[in-house]
Amino acid sequence: MTKSRRTAASRSGPAKRQPGDAGSPGKKPRAHRSQKPLAELLGERRVAGLGINLDSMALVSNIHRAAGFIRQHFERSVLKESDLHWSAFVVLWCLWIFGELETRRLAVEAGVAKSTLSSILNMLEGRKLVRRRANELERRLVIVNLTAGGTELISRLFPKFNAEETRIVAKLTARQMDSATEAIRMILATIGEMDGPVGEEP
Repeated sequence: MTKSRRTAASRSGPAKRQPGDAGSPGKKPRAHRSQKPLAELLGERRVAGLGINLDSMALVSNIHRAAGFIRQHFERSVLKESDLHWSAFVVLWCLWIFGELETRRLAVEAGVAKSTLSSILNMLEGRKLVRRRANELERRLVIVNLTAGGTELISRLFPKFNAEETRIVAKLTARQMDSATEAIRMILATIGEMDGPVGEEP
């Protein structure tokens, strides 16, 4: 067990007051740390004695929780006015930034199964936001791009989406945002080393 890694077998005593902590005379209080969610506290109790790395468990589980809550939040707010769910928005976003994409590549970039993408495209095509056509060189392949209406929608919607992104991270400093972004990129790179490049088909 290293000093930099907490495990479920470790026991931490009362924290000592450090210079700069709230209550130290003449010192500016440090930034308030967020509280652990109940699920995390219960999880630590459950795995006590198993030699579990609590730092990695906390990071990965909180990334998972944050991703789910972010998705729900946007579907209840920004995306609701356009009657879009998260995956449909992501498909529009991918087509907006990449241009037209073959459906296999679009499914990978949007992070959805091919069957799920087919349902999404049926809905978006019904609303005249995307169009599909057969690849001229290989007819079995299908290419998707935005219609003028789809381009207009995502162009109008994304500034509102980004404004909500900014609200969500408003309590982080610029350094914290940079550190969090770099850490998640490193995690993605590590998964790529383990499973193959992230964003490419196996």
